[in-house]
Amino acid sequence: MTHINPQTKLALVVDDSKTQCMMLSALLKEEGYRVVIANNGATGVEKYVEHQPDLVLMDINMPVMDGYEATRRIKKVSGKSLAPLIFITSMDSEEAYIESVEAGGDGILVRPFSPRVFKATIKSIERISDLYLQVRNLQQEQQQDAELAEKMMSEVIESRNFALSKTGVIKQAATMFSGDMQLTALCPNGDLHVLLGDFTGHGLRASIGAIPVTETFRAMTKKGFSLIDIIAQINQQLFDLLPRDLFFAACFANISEHDNSVSVFNAGLPEGYLFSSEGEIKQRFSSIHPPLGILVKLVASAKPELNQLHSTDRFVLITDGIIEARNEQGQEYGKSRFEQAATQGILVSDIATNVLSNLNDFCQGMPQEDDISLIDVPCAAWQGEELANQANQPHIPETFIVEDSFYDTSPSWSWRLELKGGLLAGINPIPIIMNQVNDIEGAGEHWQSLYTILTELFVNALDHGILGLDSSLKKSAEGFEQYFKERAIRLENLTDGFIIIELCYFPFEHGGKMHISFKDSGTGFDVFNVLKGNSCAQSEGLILSGRGIELVNQLCDTLDYQDNGTLVSANYVWHNLKH
Repeated sequence: MTHINPQTKLALVVDDSKTQCMMLSALLKEEGYRVVIANNGATGVEKYVEHQPDLVLMDINMPVMDGYEATRRIKKVSGKSLAPLIFITSMDSEEAYIESVEAGGDGILVRPFSPRVFKATIKSIERISDLYLQVRNLQQEQQQDAELAEKMMSEVIESRNFALSKTGVIKQAATMFSGDMQLTALCPNGDLHVLLGDFTGHGLRASIGAIPVTETFRAMTKKGFSLIDIIAQINQQLFDLLPRDLFFAACFANISEHDNSVSVFNAGLPEGYLFSSEGEIKQRFSSIHPPLGILVKLVASAKPELNQLHSTDRFVLITDGIIEARNEQGQEYGKSRFEQAATQGILVSDIATNVLSNLNDFCQGMPQEDDISLIDVPCAAWQGEELANQANQPHIPETFIVEDSFYDTSPSWSWRLELKGGLLAGINPIPIIMNQVNDIEGAGEHWQSLYTILTELFVNALDHGILGLDSSLKKSAEGFEQYFKERAIRLENLTDGFIIIELCYFPFEHGGKMHISFKDSGTGFDVFNVLKGNSCAQSEGLILSGRGIELVNQLCDTLDYQDNGTLVSANYVWHNLKH
C-alpha cells in the first residue's frame, strides 16, 4: 500500500471533462498536490465538505450544478477556511470575470493556457493563501494572548475585591476587554472604599490603566490614606500615563459603618444612588469633577460629598453603558427605567440581576455598543465576613501577662510629629505614622487597631480640641450636615494651633506595647461627662456622639486624659498570635 504523507497538500478538481481532469491532475501532482476529482458542481460541494482541500479548481459550465452555484455553496460552508478557488474556463469575457468574483472565486484561468502559466498561477495563489494562513495564525495567537491577559486582569482586579459575597455586580464587556472596573477595599479603621470606573471607549486600549489604578487604590486604602488623597494620586498617575484622548470617568466612595456616613466623589460618571431598604432614592450623587487623567491636578474646589446613611441603605453606581443602551427602535434605556428596575431589585433583594434582566428585555438582542457595569454595596454588615474569618481561626489561650516592671523599661524607638496652623488642615498624619511603623516593625494585623486608635485620637484633637466642634450635633441628619459644613469652614480658616503626636515602642517576647500621646492647643473638654453620657446611652440602647473615645477605650490597655482633655496618653498592648 502506498504511504500518503498527511502533510501533502490536497486539491479538488471539479470538471465534467475527463480529459481536463486528467490534465489538471497531472499538472497539480507535479506541484506536489494529491488530487480529488468531481464531475459536476453538486458532487464537488459534497467532496469539498468531505475532504476539506487546500485548493479548488472549478469549471463553470457543468451538468447538475454549474460552477458559480457550486462555488457559492462551498464558500458558504467553508467558514473560516482559507482554501483558494480558481475558475478554469474557456469563456474569455468581461461577464465571466465579474460573475466569477461575485460567486467567490479567488482567480480565473482561461483556456488554452500553457503548463508554465498554470504553474505560475498556482504559485501566486499559494503565496496569497500562505499569507492568509499566517494572518489567521497571528489572529489566533493574539486571541489566545488576549484571553490570557483578560483572565489575568480579572484575577488581579475583581477577584481581590473585599466582601465579594455581599456586593452585587454587573460587568458585561462590549468586546473581550472591558474598559470598566469595580473595586472594593477595606480601610484599616473598618471603613469601605468603593470605586466604579469607565475608561474612554472599550476593548484592550481602554483597559491599559486598570492595573495601575487598582494597585494604587488598594495600596493607599490599606495604608489609611483619605479618599481625596487616593483620587489625587490616581489622577496624577493617569495624566502621566494615558494619551490625551484617553481618560477615566470614575466615582469613588468611602462608606463608614462607624459614622453612618458615605462620602462620594463623582468624576464624570452618571449619577450614583443611595437607596433605602424600601427602594426609595434617598440621595443622588451627580458628577462634580471632570474625568480623571484630563487635568494635571484635581480642581481645588471639588470635595467629596458627605451624607448620612442608615445601616440598611444600599449604595449603587452605574456606568453610562447601561443608560445609553438602545433597543431596535433606537430608544435609550435611560435613567428612569434604570431607577425603576433598581427599586424593584431592592424589593426582591437582588438589584444586579433585576436590572440586567430588565435591560436585556428592553434591548431585544441588539448588539452591545459599550461596556455595561453596575456595583451595589450594602452600607453596613460587610465586616461580618472578616469577623467570620477570625472566628474560624484556632483559639489561642490568653497566656501572656505584661509585668508592671515592663512599663518602666526604655522604648526600642520613639517617634514625634508636630503639626501647626494650616498644616493641620492639609495633612493627614495617620498614613505617615503607619508607614513609619511598618517600615520599622514590618506588617501585622495588630496595626489595624493601632490605626483606628490613632485616627480617633487625631480626629478628637483636631475637631474638638483645635476646631472646637461639638460632636453632639451629629445626632440628627440636619446636625450631621451642619457639623461637617462647619468643620470645612473652620479648617479653611485655620491659621494657628498645634497638635503634637508621640509614639514609643516597647517590644517583648510575644508581642509589644505602643505608648501613644496626643497634645493639642485647644481649650479641652469634659472627658468624664462624655464617657458618663456614653455609658447611659448604651444602657438605654441609644447611639449618641462621642463613640470614638469609647472605641479607643475598648482597644487600649490604658487610656488617660489630662490637662482638661488637651493631653491624652494611651497604651496599646498586643500579643503575637503566631506564638
